[in-house]
Amino acid sequence: MNRSFGVILGVGLLAVLLAPSAHADVLVAPGAQASFWTLSAEPIGATETLGSNPFRFFNAAYFPDTASAGWVSMAATGNASATGNYTYDLQVNLTGFNPATTVISGTFGTDNDGSILLNGGAPVATTGFASFGTPTPFTFNSGFIPGINTITVIVNNASNPAAFFVQFSSTSGPVVHNTGVSAGVGVPTTPIPPTIFLTLGGLALVGFYFGFRGRFTARTATAQ
Repeated sequence: MNRSFGVILGVGLLAVLLAPSAHADVLVAPGAQASFWTLSAEPIGATETLGSNPFRFFNAAYFPDTASAGWVSMAATGNASATGNYTYDLQVNLTGFNPATTVISGTFGTDNDGSILLNGGAPVATTGFASFGTPTPFTFNSGFIPGINTITVIVNNASNPAAFFVQFSSTSGPVVHNTGVSAGVGVPTTPIPPTIFLTLGGLALVGFYFGFRGRFTARTATAQ
């Protein structure tokens, strides 16, 4: 193997191993339907379709959207079809990660009161009836399981409008998506399996070995 190629291969593969995963959620236009969060339960008499995505919506009374997360509602107008609890879910894939060491944190808001929870457990944070003017922090540091996990936001619509907001600020696990964003952005929630990292690590070592061997041989020949 050419020594230069060996060094380049080793450095390149090591860069792949060490490079942090990056993703940037892209907000949809106001009134447009967002992705990732899906409606899983609704009050009696509601006409929204279960399994559907929410629409980006904003009211002047809410705390501001950010560059990567926005308020969303059951309808583009912000008016839900019924009063009562609406439930939205986000699936997170922990395949390849250790559930025991995964931590996901961020902020959320609801109109009206609501809660955020993991895998059907007890809420880790709740919001009051009119607390949508200030974001509420939350952290999931337990309750994760191998494979697919579900983050749930429950929103109580006492009167229209109705909306909710979620932004993930940090995670020691997979990529998770905020509210109000479009599909097909960032990186998928399925991580690279650990076996791939082991293979890449071995190839990186091979590359460094041949690069070093070539350099050592060249120096030996020059000395002779």
